[in-house]
Amino acid sequence: MPKHFARLFAHGALSLGFAIGGAVHAQTVPRSFVASPDIYKVIAQNDQYKVIAVTWKPGQKDVLHGHPANAVYYLTDCSLRIHAQNGTVRQAEVQAGSAIVQVAIPGHILENVGAADCRLIMFEPA
Repeated sequence: MPKHFARLFAHGALSLGFAIGGAVHAQTVPRSFVASPDIYKVIAQNDQYKVIAVTWKPGQKDVLHGHPANAVYYLTDCSLRIHAQNGTVRQAEVQAGSAIVQVAIPGHILENVGAADCRLIMFEPA
């Protein structure tokens, strides 16, 4: 994983735990697969875990949502723009084969700003 990308995850995936005045801005938002079922598809689950297949088409943007602590494996290279609920916007370039474990992520919107599909598998608690 490139160093600049690893730094993005130091305080939550893709810096999605956007800090405001030292505290994480959190507001109740739906989970990803509820907010954007066309992008986030639950492909397996039991009473402990959900496995979610995620695909953004080029230019596609999901709906405001949040995640509990989770793990992600990128199937493709991804160029993402992350819109935090507080208006902060960040960009991330992710390489296929990258895997991360991340803390809970408050409300955000992800946008595929690349020329190809961005695909990943996400593992979340049920």
